[in-house]
Amino acid sequence: MKKQERPYLRHIKYREKVGGKLPVPSVIDVHVVGSGARGAPRSLLLTTNHSKYLFNCGEGTQRIASEFRMRLSKLENIFITHKSWDNIGGLLGMGLTLQVMKVPRLLIHGPPGVESVIMMAKGFAESPNIVLEKKELDNGTFTDTSLQIDYVPFYKKGFNPEKRCLNQDEKAVEDSQVKKKQKLVSEENAVAVAYICKPFPTQRKIILEKCVDLGVEVGPLFAKLKNGESVTLQNGSVVHPDQVLSDPETPSPILIVECPSEDYLDSMLASPQLETHQNCSDTDLNKPALIVHMTPLQVYKREEYQSWMKKFGPNVHHLVLNELTSEIMLEGVYRYQTQLNLVHSTIFPTLAHHPHSSQSEQVQSNDMPAETGAGCETTSVVMGCTNLRYQYRPKKEFVWDQCIRLDPEAYIAEALAQTDVKEVLDDLQQELKAMHSSIQQAKSNSHRAGMYPRFVFLGTGSSVPSKGRNVSGLVVHLSDDATVILDCGEGTSGQLYRHYGNEAGHVLRTLKAVFVSHLHADHHMGLFSLLRDRQAALDASKQEMTPTLLLAPIQLARWLRFYDEHVEPIKSLFRHIPLQYVLSHMLELPVNANMYADILKELSLSEFVPVEVEHCPNAFGLSMVHKDGWKLVFSGDTIPCERLVNAGKDCDILVHEATHEDNLEEEAHQKRHSTTSQAIDIGQRMGAKFILLNHFSQRYAKIPVFNDLQSTNVGIAFDNMSVSMCELPLLPLFIPALKALFAEEHADLEAISIKRNRRKELQEKLSAQIRS
Repeated sequence: MKKQERPYLRHIKYREKVGGKLPVPSVIDVHVVGSGARGAPRSLLLTTNHSKYLFNCGEGTQRIASEFRMRLSKLENIFITHKSWDNIGGLLGMGLTLQVMKVPRLLIHGPPGVESVIMMAKGFAESPNIVLEKKELDNGTFTDTSLQIDYVPFYKKGFNPEKRCLNQDEKAVEDSQVKKKQKLVSEENAVAVAYICKPFPTQRKIILEKCVDLGVEVGPLFAKLKNGESVTLQNGSVVHPDQVLSDPETPSPILIVECPSEDYLDSMLASPQLETHQNCSDTDLNKPALIVHMTPLQVYKREEYQSWMKKFGPNVHHLVLNELTSEIMLEGVYRYQTQLNLVHSTIFPTLAHHPHSSQSEQVQSNDMPAETGAGCETTSVVMGCTNLRYQYRPKKEFVWDQCIRLDPEAYIAEALAQTDVKEVLDDLQQELKAMHSSIQQAKSNSHRAGMYPRFVFLGTGSSVPSKGRNVSGLVVHLSDDATVILDCGEGTSGQLYRHYGNEAGHVLRTLKAVFVSHLHADHHMGLFSLLRDRQAALDASKQEMTPTLLLAPIQLARWLRFYDEHVEPIKSLFRHIPLQYVLSHMLELPVNANMYADILKELSLSEFVPVEVEHCPNAFGLSMVHKDGWKLVFSGDTIPCERLVNAGKDCDILVHEATHEDNLEEEAHQKRHSTTSQAIDIGQRMGAKFILLNHFSQRYAKIPVFNDLQSTNVGIAFDNMSVSMCELPLLPLFIPALKALFAEEHADLEAISIKRNRRKELQEKLSAQIRS
């Protein structure tokens, strides 16, 4: 029998050592991870000395936590307020991150069936070993040594939980299997959960001055008094604990509430568990210290909801996480893009950011008030922002010092202060001026004045999002009114909003197709947000909803059907055309030929060729030829693939994955990826006019390691890079400037690479000696 691996995390070892009997934490914070604004998750981290508790985990939660070093190794419990993608879209990425940290298990709390989504999604991970468990609402509460968390379910209008309980067995007999399944899913989606967090009181502290006055000497008597025991002094006097201890703490609860839609409002307003905490005096133990509102704007602004908030009375803090809040959630993205903008102002444009609320604007100023009275006359209401903290213990107050303040001037000064950067940038500008006339000539000779196609990279990293690179996502603008997205990993919608700002709606409305290369999570877990945001953009402009083409492996259909049945209806938002159906040898079937013709018509193509590549089962690259004559090849994930070479002959641009550096060729082969030199070799063999390297390992957060590129037709992709076909020849000129701009990171990576090479050489010598 295989011995179970013991966890090495120190806090878990210590907890086991003391039998789980940990002291009540002296520090409790409520930490905003995502503010709930457009493109941002609404998620919250409650932290204590011993543990962390996450409330909701939408797309991008893991990336924010990683950037701001929120130390997730103590996270073992995730609480979901409602089964919607906004709350669970980041669960798989979070689970994979915790798995790497050796967190032994993850306990999911929330509505019925919420765990089924992540269990289904685990199949898209390359090594899904995280242990997931579900704590059902019937348990009523969750308790550990730090706090008690009560579950408060409330229900969608028309749903009767008591009737469900009484008739469940009877109906199970009567209904068919299909009807039972539909009924169960309907019930799962009709429940929302609020959470009442009740911290346990801390142990009372010894007041040294009182001990001195009463003659209690430092020593064993202190421990007895702290434990509530009376002690007898040598002079015979008796000292009781109340004489020398601080006043007992009376912890106030923290409420976390999401009313998902107007359909849930009546049930929430009528909840007796929530009503217990309203109209309380300041000395009442039920009076909340903080109420966190994850309620969407259309419900939050309703008069009934605002009146309900006021019933909690004065001296209660309200924290709002919804569309009213600031969109700024990743400072690193803005820093890198501002510095890249020094290299080229249009290929690396500055990013849009929209702090919607007045509070968000104040967050970026030096004089930052702790609260504002907006939205509710008799209570203090704060609009959340990433990294805002509410300090519950030892002192109840908002702490703003870690909130994001964008400072473009400081980012530029930081870049220019590095050795040789200014000189290298000056040299680059001279080279760009020398090429200006030839680029303009190329634009005038090309189709549509050189504007199209335009390639916008929303994600250029692999596996999981990092501070510098999101996972796969490439927008290809075919024309003014036609766009296609190639792969859409977690957070693609957020990246789209950051890059395009107010133009994001137009991009979504013109989205004709989404191509998914294969079923690994980093290539399609952003699909549902993308489809829903497209629908919202069309609704906002009062345009008719037309399904976008979803060009993906047939195996994705099971996941699409599961989501449609268990989370929310989406099948009307897309038309799935399996890539296997439009392979060249399958086009003899009339139905497949019709699908193929629809693709060509919708995207204005003369050729669309999915290519079976060498990565995982049912992985595809793509070769497509536009009616204007240009040819694009997209590798997806693959080792060097001869089929891709043949399909991509004489293409105008090859976007090829280059996950690993050259001296990691063996690792690349094991994981079925390519190195930089292998990607370049593939491009040269197919006669590609330009090779754009993409999909880098997250160890290369800023710039990948590559051999000196002598070729004038090889470039490196970055997140938020926007480049037209005519501008591609400029990219090789950027490499010296990029190396100078990120010199410290590049030097560290090269040093690691040199050490790795030395170890490899020593191992080879040792092996040769053993053989001889």
